[in-house]
Amino acid sequence: MLLSFAITAILAFYVAWNLGANDVANSMGTSVGSKAVTLRQALVIAGILEFTGAVLFGHEVSATLATEVVNLPLFAETPQLLLLGMVSVLLACGLWLQIATSQGLPVASSHAVVGAIAGFSWVAAGVGAVDWLMIGRISLTWVITPVVSGILAAGFYSIVKYSILDRPNPIKQLQEWIPWLSAILLSIFGVIVLPTLFNRPLFAALPLPTHDLPIATAAIVAIALSLISWRQ
Repeated sequence: MLLSFAITAILAFYVAWNLGANDVANSMGTSVGSKAVTLRQALVIAGILEFTGAVLFGHEVSATLATEVVNLPLFAETPQLLLLGMVSVLLACGLWLQIATSQGLPVASSHAVVGAIAGFSWVAAGVGAVDWLMIGRISLTWVITPVVSGILAAGFYSIVKYSILDRPNPIKQLQEWIPWLSAILLSIFGVIVLPTLFNRPLFAALPLPTHDLPIATAAIVAIALSLISWRQ
């Protein structure tokens, strides 16, 4: 058992190392390329945010990958086979990410993980071992996500271009718009992130009604934070 844990931990570190090398470049490449932050600053920011996101918000994603892609009852009598399969998933994902990163290819680690889990399950216990409905739902998000992101980015850039870049004094316009953009960003953060954050066991265990934090309250808190930053 101790040996299995050690091997799994090493492979998990190997995957995380390559995941950071590939995925952080995807998310921070624009900031570094535009000289908004240096490479060292990007690594620090990404390290903090990636770790925080994984610890606070990664539980649901991990639970889905671990229990809803594979038909677990088929492995009830052979748990060692399931363990070996999951270890092979870590190894396969780590190798693929390393190969892709060495070639400068930005790839999605989620695609690799889901594909590897489906692949080993199919080979180990047959086609029925894979929850194809869940695979379809996950794949649908892969198609929808870039489309929605593109639409939002195009709309947001159009607003910035019209309101700031095309004005006679774009620097002055930028200074006027920054507080409003910060307020919008922090409000979205409050509405989406704060209720999820306060539902975590760390906060739910406190003798405070934080685990029932309504969306309206979260939005008010976020707007208040944005106003404070505006005043400063």
